[in-house]
Amino acid sequence: METVIERILGHPLLTVALLLLCVLMLYALFKRLLKMLAFLAVAVTAYFGYVHFLEKEYPLPELGIVDEWKETVLPLLPGDWNRTFLDGNLSGLGEWPEQKEPQVD
Repeated sequence: METVIERILGHPLLTVALLLLCVLMLYALFKRLLKMLAFLAVAVTAYFGYVHFLEKEYPLPELGIVDEWKETVLPLLPGDWNRTFLDGNLSGLGEWPEQKEPQVD
């Protein structure tokens, strides 16, 4: 391996050609990354523009899990985060909230 490196470094024209090849490869890589970042920025901007300007005409659908989340998760969260931060197993909870049966229509 050392002999190959010595032969390459021994020929200045070959060294310049390999250096130019490396620079061109790095340029192509950065160019492609910049194109991908530009496309991603345009896509994100278009999405937020859509949400901002067309939210009233075409509202995003409601997921309907907020009420269920409030009933099941909020009782498990501590009331005072500073006082019960070390109580990781929530032993201060008196009882578990009731489980509701799924409604079948």
